[in-house]
Amino acid sequence: MNRYLSLLLFMCLSSEVGAADSQVVFADAVAAWHFSDLNSADGKSALKVQGDVKLGVELKGVERAASLARGGDGRAAEFAGGWLDAGQGGGGRLNLKGNALTMLLRLRNPSGEWNNGELFSKHGGHDKLVYNLFINGDNLGFEFGAEGNPRLAGQVATAVSTLDPKQWHDMVVRYDGSNLVMFVDGAAVARTQAAGALRQGNAQPVLIGRRGFKGLLDHAALWQRALTDDEIIALSGGEEAMKARRDAMTKKIEAKIGREGLTLADQLRGARELRQRLWNDPHRPRYHLLPPDGFWNDINGTIYWKGRYHVFFLGRLAPDLNTILSGKDSDHARETWLHASSRDLVHWVHHPPALVPVFDGSMPRGIYSGDMMDNMPVPTIIVHVPGQGTCLFTAEDDELIRWKPHPKNPVIPSASAPPEAIVFDPCGWKEGDMHYALVGNKNKTPGCEGDSTSLFRSRDLVKWEYRGPFYKSERRWTEEYMDCACPDFFPLGNKHMLISHVHRPWNHLQYYIGRFDKKAERFLPESHGFMSWPGGSVCAPETLLDGKGRRIFWGWIMEAGPRTNGWGSVATLPRVLSLADDNSLRIEPAPELETLRCNPRHRENLTVSGELPLKDIRGDCLEISAVIEPCDAKEFGIKVRCSPDGAEQTAIVCTPGARTLKTELAKSTLDPRVKYIWMNETWARERNIPADKRFAQEQVAPFALKPGEPLRLRVFLDRSVLEVYANDRQCITQRIYPSRSDSLGVTLISRGGSVKVKSLDAWDMSPTNSW
Repeated sequence: MNRYLSLLLFMCLSSEVGAADSQVVFADAVAAWHFSDLNSADGKSALKVQGDVKLGVELKGVERAASLARGGDGRAAEFAGGWLDAGQGGGGRLNLKGNALTMLLRLRNPSGEWNNGELFSKHGGHDKLVYNLFINGDNLGFEFGAEGNPRLAGQVATAVSTLDPKQWHDMVVRYDGSNLVMFVDGAAVARTQAAGALRQGNAQPVLIGRRGFKGLLDHAALWQRALTDDEIIALSGGEEAMKARRDAMTKKIEAKIGREGLTLADQLRGARELRQRLWNDPHRPRYHLLPPDGFWNDINGTIYWKGRYHVFFLGRLAPDLNTILSGKDSDHARETWLHASSRDLVHWVHHPPALVPVFDGSMPRGIYSGDMMDNMPVPTIIVHVPGQGTCLFTAEDDELIRWKPHPKNPVIPSASAPPEAIVFDPCGWKEGDMHYALVGNKNKTPGCEGDSTSLFRSRDLVKWEYRGPFYKSERRWTEEYMDCACPDFFPLGNKHMLISHVHRPWNHLQYYIGRFDKKAERFLPESHGFMSWPGGSVCAPETLLDGKGRRIFWGWIMEAGPRTNGWGSVATLPRVLSLADDNSLRIEPAPELETLRCNPRHRENLTVSGELPLKDIRGDCLEISAVIEPCDAKEFGIKVRCSPDGAEQTAIVCTPGARTLKTELAKSTLDPRVKYIWMNETWARERNIPADKRFAQEQVAPFALKPGEPLRLRVFLDRSVLEVYANDRQCITQRIYPSRSDSLGVTLISRGGSVKVKSLDAWDMSPTNSW
């Protein structure tokens, strides 16, 4: 009796729940490995050890019982940087054929840390790949290739954070010729449509645990067919195990999504309590655009349409309890597009979510960042859907409340994109009869290292042609590790401007001004600048062209302290972008903001040497306009949110000699939780940089006064948000979190000499956020 039949007999006689069913499922597997030794269960697909892998690790207690219940043998392999080479299998049987497959991998990663790479694959590059279960960043994904398709035929992914390092997980991927579905612990967590027979001619070996996986594998298997839902449940512990998981998850899910089982009275009481909490939060801005509740991040599509300004931004949403427990989707909250509009750029109405992910496992990460395509006859959103690609949605009404997905979504599939083009945050526009899209934050074409994006074009919005990298970044302006996320490209004056989000070494903004060569379909940058600097708070930009011909800008102002009380993140004030005579960038606050001014105060011809408190100007919601002549001072400016004893204060300082404008943050708050990041944790860890070196004490922007030119400041203070405009050509955005209720003072400062304040005007700003 061979080893496989002996094991089958043992499991049939055992008392483990669901064990017999799981073994029946294994009976027609093309190959199955239990990692007790180098042989597959039927002895026909031997393994070779590459690097540090320990086979036959004995599992004990409940771990052994769970292994047996799923068709394992109670033993596992421990990986510490090595991997297993399964070759082609006896007779090349691992070269699966046809239009169906199922892959199983049972694993546990006690460290909770993942390295990018393949977990179970027959790879060799996207043009050769047959199947690949992988980790990439924070994604656990699967992809496969099909005959006659030079790119990937299908890809699904879910968040790797769903894998608990304390638990074993049963991962199954099923392809049935029309749908590709990923299961974790018996529940579908991601799905997409796919088609085609599995790619042939790949001579690469099947590799298990490749590229730095450090953890345990219980067993792995491949089938030349699509297993049924019941069979997948059997491989995941059986119905009883699934029921136990659902019961255990119920309370956790209810606590997480927080909306199940509430009566109308509960909901009304909760809404009133939330409004009161938001109103009482001393850091919640009163006249900046922000979410009415909850968290948002990237500002996305913006458009001026039928007399209204519309701003869209990313929020969070999770499925309901029954959807999660039914196995149709996971409890992972995902991105959705929220929506607000205004007639005057000042007073905003919040609408229902514009784009909501489908809760059937096909959008496990939600709907990510994108853009409103310019010059379209009907408002059209171009957006990234992780695991699918670039998708389009068109408005069905003039209020932009209802949106219809394009029937051919994804119009630019991730799986079929050229290997050098990364399908990620897009933007788009129409020019003549041609549509253009910038897709991705990098392009891997040799010579285009650094921040870049890829150009696609289409006449019909269905067939998109790849045109290559859109521009070439240069090291005189940016570092190679920077990227071009959330791009926005538009004409500005007699030039074009490309503005984008940068992820490394921290979230910030950059822009290029240059020439668009329409014939060559390439952007030729002529100048470069940033809109935030270490310690700053603004990123994820978006612009629109309004009815007055103005280019209006918004950015996402991130938090610097702990997550705020029932809300999160803010939009910058609307800024008007234009070009000066020398083609440098001009940045001005929208004049509509002046309607919020009240209680004016005016001072003029003040000489300041040292510090001059302005006793009649106090508050946390102010606009201050000042014209200051430098005289012989080395540094000068204004302090806001000053406590009477100076323990808390934020200084806005111009240093002509250094040609800088800065915000000094060392005394902005007494709250030790507030940190101003100039290097994110991942970046610092990769470079072994100590945690205390990750933070900034000031934000410093380049700014030069011309000979004889005074400093003209426009300062907008809105509780925890500070925006500083200087001479219409520089702007600093800052979050500050004073901890004391008496930190309301305003002080003029001059260091190393004196200055003359020719005029100073201050206003209280009326609130627009009533709750």
